[in-house]
Amino acid sequence: MFEFSLYRVLAVPVQCLFLSHYDHWTIFTNTSRILQFIAARMSSPSSSAKVVRKSRAPSRRSPSASEIARNVGNFEVWSTHQCCEQVAYSDIPQDFKDDVTEVYDVTGRLPTAWVDKNSPTYRALSRIAPKALLAFICDAYDACPNLFSDAVDPEQGITMFTEIPVVFSAWERLQRMRKSREKWSEADYVANVYNVFRSPALHGSMYRVHPTISLPQPPLRTDLSSGAKRILNTKTVIPDSAIFLPTDSVRQLSETSKSPYRTIKHNPSVMKTGSPSRASSFRYQTTPCTQIPDQPVFEFISSFWEDKKPVHNLLEDAYRQNRMATASAARHLHSLGVNAPVLGLVWASGGVRSHVDWCSGKGSEHPTVYSAPYPGEPGQQQNGYFREWRLDRPCDILQVYLLIRNIDNWTVGKFRSRVLSGVKNLAEDVKRGEREYLPWKRTGDLKSTLASRRQRENISVSTEVFSSISSPEAAKGKGKGRSKS
Repeated sequence: MFEFSLYRVLAVPVQCLFLSHYDHWTIFTNTSRILQFIAARMSSPSSSAKVVRKSRAPSRRSPSASEIARNVGNFEVWSTHQCCEQVAYSDIPQDFKDDVTEVYDVTGRLPTAWVDKNSPTYRALSRIAPKALLAFICDAYDACPNLFSDAVDPEQGITMFTEIPVVFSAWERLQRMRKSREKWSEADYVANVYNVFRSPALHGSMYRVHPTISLPQPPLRTDLSSGAKRILNTKTVIPDSAIFLPTDSVRQLSETSKSPYRTIKHNPSVMKTGSPSRASSFRYQTTPCTQIPDQPVFEFISSFWEDKKPVHNLLEDAYRQNRMATASAARHLHSLGVNAPVLGLVWASGGVRSHVDWCSGKGSEHPTVYSAPYPGEPGQQQNGYFREWRLDRPCDILQVYLLIRNIDNWTVGKFRSRVLSGVKNLAEDVKRGEREYLPWKRTGDLKSTLASRRQRENISVSTEVFSSISSPEAAKGKGKGRSKS
């Protein structure tokens, strides 16, 4: 480009021979300026035009739940404003301490006849079961003999033995993954190990993958920093798995015109707490999920599971993220008068940890959500407060399998009973005006909510000041003041 421009410029003096003196001087001056410009451009480090790019402003979007969980500082902000506390296992309330103890009790669930070589049961199994499977069961007995008992019902033992090969298959796959030199992702562990044996252990409850859960609403405050508002504006969390109570098992709470669902929904005080257009009405509050069900029914969750990549430090991240999900379910249960815990399982690198979360609060005060890591028996906890099951050990993977069976049985049993009694009692109290229903779900823009609240406060203060100035007593007082002067 510059060579062509230079050619045009040098061709100008030839044409100057046929022009006047004034034209000669004008062309000479312009030519000199053009040559200086071209020389300056050709002597610059780069002959191409430089594009000045404006630096992007830092993103003001709210972080995702996983991003909050990965940053200890962000999670501290979120958990503090959400009134979440980590406590000890001994702090579990006595109201449901027996339920929790029963869920974690896996002793005496397998027949001793499976490992007694002199029993007819063992001789029958040895003819049909692979030797590796029997060796797997015997290894579990040697490490944890308390898992076995002579009191197991024979029919139950037969049913359970049909599922033990699935647990054995998951254990074998984990052994092969550990011995290989391949790099395995979180999805690989889930597909090859976790889901192989945890899904068959669920019989009565509903097992859902990646449900979108609404986070709870924090207490409204006007002194929040911009960073805290950005973190608290996060509205959803997506756990890897959730255990739902079947809707049909609690349909009696919502199917009739006089059901607890409609009693609470049509109460005048409850109707003022939200709006369907803002996704905050009572129907939206009856489910922990972001999306409401097709029919007006209740949905309840008893347990959340979080899977993470096989990196040790991600276990803490997974626990924090799972706490965000369990906090939502606990707040949901508390708002409907259900006094029950929510169980959490954290899966990472072939290991499993567990925690118990619950919500507590009286009256109109903002409730507190507590989380207690499960420590196991004395001496079983790792890192000071968690009991960790290692799935590459036959006794541990069988214990986790039995734990999932217990969660399933508790969900459709005592958890369901607590749901039914809690919601019915709440409906009666709301009907008599003895209890106030408090919505729990995160809705709207926190910044707009705080701004509108501040505007209402300012309007209220301005109205009071204007009224005091405009009142006859104030005017009379002012008149007296002027007369005195």
